[in-house]
Order: sequence, then structure tokens, then C-alpha cells
Amino acid sequence: MSEESSSSATYRLLVIGDGRGTTECTTAVFNEVKRIETEDADEFLKSGTDFNSDCIRCNNPGTYADAALKIGASLDVPVVIHVNDTRDVVLDGLSEAGCVVAASEFLAQRCIENGADPARVVTVHAAVDRDLFRPDGESINEEPGSPVLLLVSEGCSQGDIKSASAACLKATQQHPNLILVVVGNATVVAGQHVRVLLHCTDEELASWLRRADGLLIPSAHVLSAKRASQALACGTPCIAPNHSALQEVLTDGWDAVLFEEPSKLDDAVRRFAEPATYRRLSAPARSSSERFDATAIQRRLDGVYTTLLPHNWPLLSVVLPTYNRAHRLETAIRGVLSQDYPNLELIVVNDGSTDTTAETLNKLETELDDDRLHVITRENGGLPTALNTGFAAAKGEFWTWISDDDTHHPGCLRALARELEIDPDTGLVYADMRIVSEDGRERPFQCGPPERLEQHSTLGLCFMYRASVARQVGEYDPDLFLAEDYDYWLRMRKQTTLRWLPRVLFTYADAMDSLTRTRFRAVGDMRLRLLEREFGQRADWSQMKFDHFLHFASLAKQNGAIGASLHNAWGAIRSKPTSGGGWRAMMRALTPRPVLRLTRRLRGMKDD
Repeated sequence: MSEESSSSATYRLLVIGDGRGTTECTTAVFNEVKRIETEDADEFLKSGTDFNSDCIRCNNPGTYADAALKIGASLDVPVVIHVNDTRDVVLDGLSEAGCVVAASEFLAQRCIENGADPARVVTVHAAVDRDLFRPDGESINEEPGSPVLLLVSEGCSQGDIKSASAACLKATQQHPNLILVVVGNATVVAGQHVRVLLHCTDEELASWLRRADGLLIPSAHVLSAKRASQALACGTPCIAPNHSALQEVLTDGWDAVLFEEPSKLDDAVRRFAEPATYRRLSAPARSSSERFDATAIQRRLDGVYTTLLPHNWPLLSVVLPTYNRAHRLETAIRGVLSQDYPNLELIVVNDGSTDTTAETLNKLETELDDDRLHVITRENGGLPTALNTGFAAAKGEFWTWISDDDTHHPGCLRALARELEIDPDTGLVYADMRIVSEDGRERPFQCGPPERLEQHSTLGLCFMYRASVARQVGEYDPDLFLAEDYDYWLRMRKQTTLRWLPRVLFTYADAMDSLTRTRFRAVGDMRLRLLEREFGQRADWSQMKFDHFLHFASLAKQNGAIGASLHNAWGAIRSKPTSGGGWRAMMRALTPRPVLRLTRRLRGMKDD
């Protein structure tokens, strides 16, 4: 990150609240730090302090947030609110903060639900004490069971704990030596398979984690990510819900078995209890915890503060390809140029439009008189060629592109760029989006971690990547029209680290016209061929192919492409005739959507 006059700049931090983080910030980012504990902003401002702060850090926001925000507004400096507890997420001032640093993704999502700007919420996980939580320390030797599952009750509801112990009891039918060790006060399903430890020090917890074959996390809560990272540091894989609070920590099939909903917990425990499964997952678990090393966590936090201080943001090149969409262009162009990212260029590629696109662009260039806007006109060659043309002219260090009917949410580009600035090892960052159908219905689309790329066939439409990595990957393939993006992400994954930002920062206008519905089947078939190219030699290829058919059958049904839904459901049936999944997909494809929505509501499920 290139700071303005970085060698001579002097930055000062005012900490309001307790002294957490003061020493680290002093040495890494700020030259001077002053800490106060006051709830009276007026008193502080009247004192005539000569400490000219460049940034304010608010610890204990439940007590000090109001004062911190008032002082920040008076001094015209950003305020960073640190949220470490669920009591902090209901503060009215979260929406006014320059940045909210949440100690877990669970807390981050709660902050957003309570009004914090998604583009300004950053997750900085609690660091793991790797001197204490390590795989080679002493372990408890008194428990003879196999497998041994550990459950830490703190943060869990009694109902969750009871369900977990019941799931373990069912698993003993196939694995009679399975033992569940519950740490803390808990209500369990009694039996030979359960042992309860009312008290456990951190040293004893680390010993139990080294002894255990798995950590069982029955639900997502404020401490779940912390417990998972402690387990991984001890080389212990996990059973946990497939929730965004844990997806940044755990990877299904790599260091964990994740279950989609509470009713699937029984099956997850049964699958994990297979010796081949928990032994296979234990080796990757050890390397997975390196991200939670204290040094790595502090480096991320330093990056958050540095992006709030004056510095030269890298030039961002945004490519906007367009073809015969003159009526959408003005909104699209103004939307990009109104983003708060301070250093961008917008390259509009007119891909041989035959409507009034050229005239519209000429008018906008004159009206806007903005030297950030550049227009390229070329013969029609399709989306991949238009993208290649735009990026060939790009001068930025960071790249992204957007369609003319989609929208970046306020702060989106800055939030994506911040992640690239914070972590130089990340080559591409992507975020979640909201899909709006023609009839105005909205639904969220959660991209999920990079490991789900082969499952979902997409990273969504909200992304940013480094130009240096893009040049290594090469151009978008013109021969893969309709699947050029998926091919590109697959190639990029081989070159760099991908990072998922679980924030809704983008709106996709799902205009499913008849031509788009016709192409839906072609898109699925093309992506299946790319999947086979990349993963066809893997032992689990047949399962991946089956999952692809189910995913596209569901996706096509959601978008009204009934023919494509039937086509993919039939593909799933042919792939695994004895599995119920393909037949259920076929029934879903044949059932009218109003009936499906009514059925989901009767089951207490959200509309898809």
C-alpha cells in the first residue's frame, strides 16, 4: 500500500475505552496513541486538547460509542467501532461509524442487520493462542472412546446441546464406541455415550481438543468461529452448520463436515464418525488455522486502519460492455461514477450496437465532462471479446467489470478494494448479491467460499481482481460465450488466492426474456464441460456431476426456464438412477411455482 509521504507522515490515534490494541497500533500504524475513558464528548472537546487525532478507535462501544462518534464528527476524522460482544450490535451509532470491526462473522452479520453499512463492516477474527492451542502438546489420555467428539457448551442453547447429544446417541448404533464430551453446564440426552465436564481451564480445553477426534458445533453463535479456529490449531476437524459465520473458518470436506440445517445434524455426525472421514480431515485442519495466528490477525487489523488514513488508492479500471441497451446506459454509467472510490476509470465498450447507444454515449460524455469516462467503439464480437478490448485499454492496478443493467451498492468498490489492499496475497475478492426478478421479487444470492466454485459454477457478479494476476491468467475465451466467466474463475483459482466477502454489495437485474431462458440449458451444458475438463479425473467426479445437474435444475426452475430444469433433472436421474435427488428435482421442475411457494411456506421455509 502506497501512503502519501509514508516516510515522513505522522499519524495519531485516539482510543476511547479500555486499552485493548493500543500497543500494537502504536508500533504498526500510528506514531502516537492517546487513550481516554470518557462518556462526555463535550467535556473532552472543551478541554482544548492539543492531540490532533487522525483516527478514533472505540473499544467498549456500549459505553463509549456516542462520545466517540461525537468527537469524531467534531474533529472530522473516521471512527472505528470494535464490536466484540452481541450487546454491542444494537447500538444506534453503528451506521455512523467510518468502519465497524467485528470479532467474528456472526457479529458482523448482526451489525449489518442492525443498521451498519455492509460496505463498512470488516471481520477481524480473534487471534488463536498458538502456543497453547497446538497439535503437539499434551492431550487427555483418560477417555478410551473412538471417536471422541467434544462440545463446548458456552454460547450454545440447551436445546442445541440436547439435539447434539441425541444425534450422537443415534450414531452409536453404527459406532458403539463413540463418546461425546460436553464442556460446561448442559442438558444432554443421558446415556453411556455422554460425559459432562462442568469446569475446564483453557489449558485443559486445549488438551481435550488434542485428544478429541472432532469438535461438534451444533449451531452458529458468537463464539463458534473462535472455537472452530482453536480446534483447527490443535489439528482437530469439526462438525458444524453451513453458516456464513463458520464458512470463513471451515471448509466442508477439507477440515470439517458441514450440515445445511438442524435436521441434518444426525447424518453429519454419522458421516463424520466413520474412521476414514475424521482421520482424513485431521491433517488439513492443522494448516487451516494459520490464518488465525496473532501476527496474521494483527496484519489484517493494521490494514483496516491504514485504509482509513490518507493514502494513494490504486487506480481501479471498471469495464462496462454494452450492446443495444441505450436506455440503460445513463443509469449504469452514473452509478459507477458515483461510487466513493477515489481513483477509478470507467471504460465503456460499445460492442457494435445498432440502436442509439453511440448517440447516448456522445451526449453523456458532453454532459458529464468527466475525464474518468472513456468510450471504445468496436464491431460486435460478443461479451468475451468486448471484455478483452476494455481490459487491453485499462491502466488500473485493480480490475472489475459490470453489466449495463446491474448496480453496485454504495461503497461496494471501496469495500472490495480494501480487501485487496489489506491482504497482498489475495488476487481476487468477491461479494454476495441481491437478485431482482422482472416482477420485482428479491432474493439474496450467497456465493460461499471459493471451495464451492465447482458446485455453484460462479463467483457471482460482484468482484475485483489484480491486473497483475489477470495478465497471468490471460484473456476471456471468445469460444466460451455464456461460460467465459466460469472458465476465467477456474483459471484464476490456479494462479492466486480467492477471498469471499460475505456482504450483499450488488444488485443483479434478472431480466429473463425468452432468449435468456433458451440459453439457460446451453449455459449449464457448457459449464458441465468445463467442470469435466478441470475435475473429470477426480475420484468424486460422478458426485460432482450429479450435484451440478441438481444445482442447475433448481437454478433454471427459479428463473422460469422449465425446459432447462427438466433437462438437468433428467441428467441427474441418468447420473444416479437410484438416488431420490434426481427424481425430486424432476417433480420440482414439473410443479407450478405458485404451488412450490405455498408448499415452502407451509413448511416454514423462505421463498426461493
